Amino acid sequence: MTPHSGRSSLLFPCRYFSVVLGIVAWLLTGCASGPDKLAYQPESQLVPYAQALTAPTQYQSQPVRWSGLIVQTRVLAGSSEIEIVYLPLKSNGQPEQQETSPGRFMASVHGLLDPELYAKGRSITVLGHLGRSVEGKIGEQSYRFPRVVVDEHTLWPKVKEVEVRYVRDPFDDFGFHHLP
Repeated sequence: MTPHSGRSSLLFPCRYFSVVLGIVAWLLTGCASGPDKLAYQPESQLVPYAQALTAPTQYQSQPVRWSGLIVQTRVLAGSSEIEIVYLPLKSNGQPEQQETSPGRFMASVHGLLDPELYAKGRSITVLGHLGRSVEGKIGEQSYRFPRVVVDEHTLWPKVKEVEVRYVRDPFDDFGFHHLP
């Protein structure tokens, strides 16, 4: 055995490890960006929801990518209108689940969207351009909805609720612990 034979056998697995690590990092960054159909370049041109809410006519026809929870879907002649509670986007393009929202918007999609699939509570992300605002109501309150004319959208899988049950340990001595 030569003095260098042990060292080269240690370097051989390290080279493969760094290649595998590089591939894994590349795959993870690809997954974090969201679906390709929701991509828009340059992203800096996308109008944020807050800006569109304050000055809707100023940003008309500008590109937007917004997400949120569906309130309802209405089927019209030749198109579908989705009322959406706005939620900010996560890095993967999905809506970030929160307890508060700055408002709602309407999404106009060409063609038929089945209201049973595009149902209340489902998460959706839309990519399109800002159209004219729509007057409507939330309950009895008048509301001006920013309107997105949708080019692409993603209806995200339903979030499955998990029931968590706490079971007390029968050998717990009812919370009394004896110290040694």
